Amino acid sequence: MNYIPFKRMQSRIETSKADSDLGYFYDLLLYGEYLTKTIALYLVATINEDAERTQYRLEHSLIRANAVGDFSKAIEDIVMGPAAQQISSAIRDYELKELTKRATKDEWQYEAQDLLVECLNAFEIAQDKLPTKSPLRNWFHLFTFLRNKTKGHGAPKVNCCSIACPKLEKSISLIVDNFSAFSRSWVHLHRNLNGKYRVSKLTDNSTGFEHLKREATHNFSNGIYVFLDYPRKVKLYYTNAELTDFWISNGNLKKENFETISYLSDERMLQSAKGFLQPVTMLPSSHTEGDSQLELKNNCLTNLPKSPDFYVNRIKLEDELNEVLLQNDRYPIVTLLGKGGVGKTSLAINLITKLTETNRFELIIWFSARDIDLLIDGPKQVQTKVLNIEDIAKEYCKLLDIKLKSKDAVQYFSDEMTENKFGTALYVFDNFETVTNPIEVFEWINTYIRNPNKVLITSRISRNFKADYPIEILGMTEEECRELIHTTAKDLKIEHLLSNKYIEELILESDGHPYIIKILLGEVSKKGKANKIQRIVADQEKILSALFKRTFNTLSPAAKRVFLTLCSWNSMVPMIAVEAVLWRPENEKMDVQVAIEELRQSSFIDVINKNGNDIINVPLAATLFGKAELEIYPEKIKVEADRKLLMEFGATSYSNISSGLVRNIERKFKAISNRISSVKEFESELPILEYIALRYPKTYEYIIQIYEEYGDYEKVKYYVREYLKSNIVTSEKEILWIKLADICKYTKDWNGESHALIELIQLPNIELRTISDAANRINNHIYNNLDARVDDYKGEMLRIIIKVFKSKINRCDATDLSRLGWLLLNNNNPDEAEEVVKKGLAIDPKNTYCQRLISKLE
Repeated sequence: MNYIPFKRMQSRIETSKADSDLGYFYDLLLYGEYLTKTIALYLVATINEDAERTQYRLEHSLIRANAVGDFSKAIEDIVMGPAAQQISSAIRDYELKELTKRATKDEWQYEAQDLLVECLNAFEIAQDKLPTKSPLRNWFHLFTFLRNKTKGHGAPKVNCCSIACPKLEKSISLIVDNFSAFSRSWVHLHRNLNGKYRVSKLTDNSTGFEHLKREATHNFSNGIYVFLDYPRKVKLYYTNAELTDFWISNGNLKKENFETISYLSDERMLQSAKGFLQPVTMLPSSHTEGDSQLELKNNCLTNLPKSPDFYVNRIKLEDELNEVLLQNDRYPIVTLLGKGGVGKTSLAINLITKLTETNRFELIIWFSARDIDLLIDGPKQVQTKVLNIEDIAKEYCKLLDIKLKSKDAVQYFSDEMTENKFGTALYVFDNFETVTNPIEVFEWINTYIRNPNKVLITSRISRNFKADYPIEILGMTEEECRELIHTTAKDLKIEHLLSNKYIEELILESDGHPYIIKILLGEVSKKGKANKIQRIVADQEKILSALFKRTFNTLSPAAKRVFLTLCSWNSMVPMIAVEAVLWRPENEKMDVQVAIEELRQSSFIDVINKNGNDIINVPLAATLFGKAELEIYPEKIKVEADRKLLMEFGATSYSNISSGLVRNIERKFKAISNRISSVKEFESELPILEYIALRYPKTYEYIIQIYEEYGDYEKVKYYVREYLKSNIVTSEKEILWIKLADICKYTKDWNGESHALIELIQLPNIELRTISDAANRINNHIYNNLDARVDDYKGEMLRIIIKVFKSKINRCDATDLSRLGWLLLNNNNPDEAEEVVKKGLAIDPKNTYCQRLISKLE
């Protein structure tokens, strides 16, 4: 078995095996929990997306799961319940069969279960006799039962542990060594700013992922992936590009965060739960979904949704769309592209309704992939009707009352796109960006569609589809905005609250975006007065997320970086300034011009040419969205460093641009970035860059990052230390000391790691959680390394952390006190260690860490 997380877990087992049978048994239980959770999350990743949101339902449950039994039940639900229908065909003959096959005594699946039964017998725990044939899925129920009857609700005796441990270890190893999932290609993906990926292997091979190191056209979010029919992300499971540790979901959902745990180091880490807070119950249908039956409307048969009650005519766009749909030209596919809420769907419905009065189409079919309705009282999540090719084909057959199996339905609709039996057809795909794989679906449509049939797509995302005719939907003209404002204000009865000045400001700040205009007017109606527009927009977090989040997630890393840099400073910015700052060598290499064009095509920015200078403007709503995203952006420190350099250009108008030393510096950076291709070439420039870093300390961030990309961790450690010497705030120092400790751990530099941890815990106002985690790392190292136990430096290091830990002892929980107890024991103070651990047991008598320490002391 070469699955790295489990190889490291086995190393922990070997250490505890040499310590005590009780510790050995508890660590095996942790190993079994880790195995159960890993398999559960793997199986969730194999589920195909469907309209019932099966995968989300399971993730929603597991993020709240506080016990291993919940993961065991999830495995049962996936392989035996309705979810089994959505499992990828790639695992049906392997993992699924291994879990569900009724194994006999000569098979590893049965032996793994039989060994668990022997473990239960060792503790004299009554249980049902194992049947003659039993599927592997029952192993997880047996393990949960064993865990709960011993560690959870019992006090296992040492002699019982001695009997059970070898059997439990062999039982776990049988699954780890034989279950097909762990022979697949597992990796951690980290996307660099140049769009290519850093691929860190969790298994021996990285088949299916190697091309990501060379190609910059893919869009996978950072995380752990396994390759099946395509790369599938294993959610709720975390590591980093260096694979220094692994964290997996551990419940404890509070507000918008949940806990993850490392079974290797016992470290906890909070993760955002924002993507898992929506209810799992059936959602209402969208008001633009389309009718469930075909009806005759004027001259054609259609399921077109009802036209909006109020619509502002957009003459220029309507004329262009009308012309391209009526013609039998070389563009059978037309796409309407624009940000959310800009009016793509309304424009399509209104124009197509008029087309029913012509003889151009005999059949018009509306397919909706919409998952959010943008209403005047805010965005509301709705049930998505079609998500993939199979859904589209089945929906078409349902409308025509044709009963076919999925595979046959796909072929039938494919033929219908080529030559429809009813006559000339128009197929409309609304909210195309929401389908599971837009590129795959588009290629399918493009393969089969033939004139005189047509396809109309509305999408927030510009994917540069080949063979289509794109029409970009921007904000309304001033005249269209005024008509919308007048009609909406009349309907809300707030005309008397709107001055001419406020209307002009509304048009300017909304950038002509119709949905933002409606939201702002809705707020005026609620408050009974016209408040400052910027303040109103800033308060609409959910609305900003609904408008921009999905499109933002599809941007390349370079485009995201440029956008967040622009949003960090509330000013128009000369394009040359952005290029100069972001092309300096401290940043990863990226094509800034391509990133800016991507942002323009996605309607995040406007590029205005004034007196030969290109000026970038970010509309108000996009700016506020970007500022919110910046708060959770992993490279926020780097963005803020860029902002400082940008600000030295001065506030920008359409004409003059402030000049000075910083401009010359950035030009130098640009020249260097274009020249270097190796560490050696980069290091020839370091004297200049180090000089700049004396004035702009955050420049060290970029020097460190380049060395990380080249894998020179000794230089990484050097420049992290140089950065720490500069004048930076405590919160930044905390991040850097943690980073230094992690890098030292990765390079097996214990002196460096321990020094970083000691400096970290002595920072002012440091949190107890950080001190406790540092103590755990120090204890683990001493426990696992004999040399560390006789190190002369050990005593002074322990005295420092014990002193800091004791200063916060009144806020410690049982686990914290167990860690302090181990520090005291490692510092040759067993009496005080016993006193501390007894305090821990008084808080939580069942705390296994305190129990283990007491066992060690006794």
